[in-house]
Amino acid sequence: MPWLINAAQLDKFRKNQKNLLIFDASWHMPSTERDAKKEYTEKHIIGAQFFDIKLFSDPNPELPHKNMLIRDEALISEKLGAQGIRNDFKIIFYDNSSLHTSCRALWMLKSFGHNPQLLYVLDGGLAAWERYGGKTESGEPNVTARQYKASFQEEFIRTLAQMKFNEKEPHEQVVDVRHAVRFAGGPEERPGLRPGHIPDSFSFPYITLFDKNNCWRPLEKIRQQLVGIGLDLQTPIVSTCGSGTSAPILNFTLDILGHTNNAVYNGSWTEWGAEKLYPGENSVEERPVKTSLD
Repeated sequence: MPWLINAAQLDKFRKNQKNLLIFDASWHMPSTERDAKKEYTEKHIIGAQFFDIKLFSDPNPELPHKNMLIRDEALISEKLGAQGIRNDFKIIFYDNSSLHTSCRALWMLKSFGHNPQLLYVLDGGLAAWERYGGKTESGEPNVTARQYKASFQEEFIRTLAQMKFNEKEPHEQVVDVRHAVRFAGGPEERPGLRPGHIPDSFSFPYITLFDKNNCWRPLEKIRQQLVGIGLDLQTPIVSTCGSGTSAPILNFTLDILGHTNNAVYNGSWTEWGAEKLYPGENSVEERPVKTSLD
């Protein structure tokens, strides 16, 4: 399973560990008008590189907000190798984003076949590093390209077809990490989406996982929260969100709780909640939607 570390642990790793890379995996919603790469260039943890999560998304003109992963292992290998990553490297992700996108980056690496035991997230991100007094720098480091061999892990991803099957014959619990208002049927900002949630899914907004400093709350308290909403932590769990970006926050949390039988519905609400029909569908009701008023 991957690891959650604090700033002091990162500092020790940075000074003593070989075959280690640190990545700023920040990403922001377009509506924020924040440029993650520009912010990285202006200030980042000393020695860190920038990890652009969009480089590994397969753009789909049908669904421009959907962050579907590239599945071409040769292309993935080329892109990861160009960032200086090798299969045996320890990778530490951090971010400066309210979306905790370091979790998305870690889930991507796990899905590409990187050993989860070599993957880490910095608790609290850049702000925690600065509170600790860690060194930062500006500019961009020189990157030495290396050889990487990706091995796509399908078990960490759920497709629309799999979610439809699970809706008819439930065998995996579905947890929606969007804001509770959206889950209940509040208005959608993106055009062409129905309001509501996947029937029988659980609402667990990802913001409940964090304290005022954007650090994870005590893990035992989180475990109690998950059980408290009715989840069975012995049964597989699939996370979903708006477009697949924040859902991996739950998956990382489940991993560090020891619940490794989890996956991400990568299409998430942008796909399931769409008003349009997909090829082979006769009715949008093949993707039923519930609201709190139903």
